[in-house]
Amino acid sequence: MPNLTDKITNPEAIKLINDLKSGALWQPFKIKLIQYKWYLISGGVALFLLLALFVGKAFFGRSTAPVFLPPDIGLPQPTAETTFVSAYEPIRQNILNFGTELPDPIIPPFDNVINLESDNI
Repeated sequence: MPNLTDKITNPEAIKLINDLKSGALWQPFKIKLIQYKWYLISGGVALFLLLALFVGKAFFGRSTAPVFLPPDIGLPQPTAETTFVSAYEPIRQNILNFGTELPDPIIPPFDNVINLESDNI
């Protein structure tokens, strides 16, 4: 294991350490992060919503849906019908059964001796 008190003499390693300390190594990453920050934020929100959807579906998928039934009203009872016979029932039936068809027309016989003028002149 290297001793921390040892001095680093490699110039490339010294340049890399100085870049890490100054933040110059992270500068291209910061530029890309700033350039695409709205894509990253919207992706994070979409990921959060999908995660919430899956967790909610798993949580509520375990419970059974309640069943709502109407109250028991029993069997339907037949209604009692009272029959009333009127004195005018036969007339009503005759009117309902009255035929509305016209009879076949009959051609009247032709009579030449009919005189429509008065003879009292």
